[in-house]
Amino acid sequence: MKRFRLATILLLALTAGHASVAEAQYAVGHRVFGGGTAFGGGYMRSDFQFPGIEPGRWFPLLPTIELKVFLGDLVSIDLSVPVVNIAASNALQKHFFFTGEAFVNFHPNAPSTFELFVAPGVGLSYAAWESDDGKSKENAWAFHIPVRVGMEFSNARRTFSFTTAVRPFFSLVHGGSGGNNAGGGVFLELGLNAYAVKYTGDRY
Repeated sequence: MKRFRLATILLLALTAGHASVAEAQYAVGHRVFGGGTAFGGGYMRSDFQFPGIEPGRWFPLLPTIELKVFLGDLVSIDLSVPVVNIAASNALQKHFFFTGEAFVNFHPNAPSTFELFVAPGVGLSYAAWESDDGKSKENAWAFHIPVRVGMEFSNARRTFSFTTAVRPFFSLVHGGSGGNNAGGGVFLELGLNAYAVKYTGDRY
């Protein structure tokens, strides 16, 4: 009887140990929030009608700040602000400029180490110009409708990722002269992200 009890205890211990290993092996990381950066380049036409500003041109997308809050595995709210482009524009040109965009990001095959995503969004730009003598002042704004479409490649624990995306957008520009003009463009982007992740025992 003692041998039978000992064998039963050992069997239960081995079973529990195997279950815990299997659970750890297949644990899924459910993302809570994250942050990172994106960079790339593209073409934009946005006619603010200020002196010295070309309406349309090719230029690089310098590192941005990316923030993400997840409403579940399939949806996140993303904020993108091109802080380096903003700083460079304000330093090199005679006008103040700010822009940013927010996206509703859909991840149809999440959670996975490889995810497709589609992220429609909205954005706003503001610019202000003043002449050297201070006698002339103008301001303008642009309303954006962008969409990001791309792929995200994550490590096994889904704490870090690399993204590739294309971001076309349409803009309605209210220029310094008071007129309204249509604008838009497209960017190719590469991104690096880090995430806070909550783990559970369900499988991919």
